[in-house]
Amino acid sequence: MHAKKFIDDVVASNASLLVLYAQGRQGQTQLGALLDGLALAEAQRVQVLALIKLAIDDATYQLVCGIEGSASLGDNQQDYTLLDEDGNTLTGALDALLYDRLNT
Repeated sequence: MHAKKFIDDVVASNASLLVLYAQGRQGQTQLGALLDGLALAEAQRVQVLALIKLAIDDATYQLVCGIEGSASLGDNQQDYTLLDEDGNTLTGALDALLYDRLNT
């Protein structure tokens, strides 16, 4: 696996999670069930889902930056090395790749 493929998979996972949340109770997530419980008008529901997407993207970016060492994880800031099962190093540009994917 290469870093770009890893980031593509991360972005796809985030999108899949948002789809589950948007399905409400049918998505079988606690957040989706709570969202249904709010009984929002459709326009409000769309706005809330947009906020959830921003939160997912921000949290993912913060975590990736923490792995890359460009931000702290908790109170610790250091570089980590992420390897795939074949021993390929994925870290080194993950934060930039994710930033590009989230902002294009």
